[in-house]
Amino acid sequence: MKRGKMKFMMVLITLVLISAAPLAAVASESVTIQGEVNDSFQIVDSNGQVYEIAETEKGNDLVENHIGEKAKVVGTLQQDQDVKIITVTTFEILAE
Repeated sequence: MKRGKMKFMMVLITLVLISAAPLAAVASESVTIQGEVNDSFQIVDSNGQVYEIAETEKGNDLVENHIGEKAKVVGTLQQDQDVKIITVTTFEILAE
């Protein structure tokens, strides 16, 4: 009977680890991005990388009041396939 329980536990542990793996891929990381804010709810860095700005109070403030300006944005980054989405924590408008 001990062998059966041990085998069952190994299978259960394996299933838990496999199902947790996709969650690690969507985990967010803190980043700082510098780029130009556009009217499509995006910030574009100097390399042309486009980041979608998540609709939050800070993100809305950035887009609604600073279109066409360069900004330094700190936030958490998530990636959904090829789309990078930043949830703005803080931002600073940069002098050109």
